[in-house]
Amino acid sequence: MKRYQAIFLHPLFIFTRLLLVSVNAHADASLLQQFRVDTHIELAQFFERNIIKFEFVKQNWELEFDGANYKFRTISDQLQLATSISESDPVDSFALTLVGNSSQCYDSSGKETKTKGFSNIWVDGKQMLIGDTFIHEDLDELDVQGKYRSLDVELSFEQLTYVDDTCSGSVQMSVELEI
Repeated sequence: MKRYQAIFLHPLFIFTRLLLVSVNAHADASLLQQFRVDTHIELAQFFERNIIKFEFVKQNWELEFDGANYKFRTISDQLQLATSISESDPVDSFALTLVGNSSQCYDSSGKETKTKGFSNIWVDGKQMLIGDTFIHEDLDELDVQGKYRSLDVELSFEQLTYVDDTCSGSVQMSVELEI
């Protein structure tokens, strides 16, 4: 009776390869066969913890101009993060990163002016620059869906120049659950 020995190598990646090798353990000449199996792991099914909502209360900000100081007035908003993490789950923190903060002004003909990068982001009283990450922030509130957190956000603006006719900008943030 022939006996075969099987060796499994299984590195865990998003896409994994499984290498199955069969070797005849008692024959003089060993028999080697390789079987390739592709496996696809659906990450949504792998982790039960999800971010349900990550958004500002005000979807778009319309700025009010302060003519006396020749700059935009500060905007206050709330950034809401809701998860599916239950009360009994020990995971209770997240990392918030400022990915982008761009602002640019244009003259009446549509050409860019020298006024750019004039907005500042403050989250819960701390200024954030592009690339800054607040790590281990607590998910300290609970509702029917799971743990959540609301963060106070303020946008403040520097003074504009007299050639600026229109201005626009965007803020981009990312969030990760600490698991």
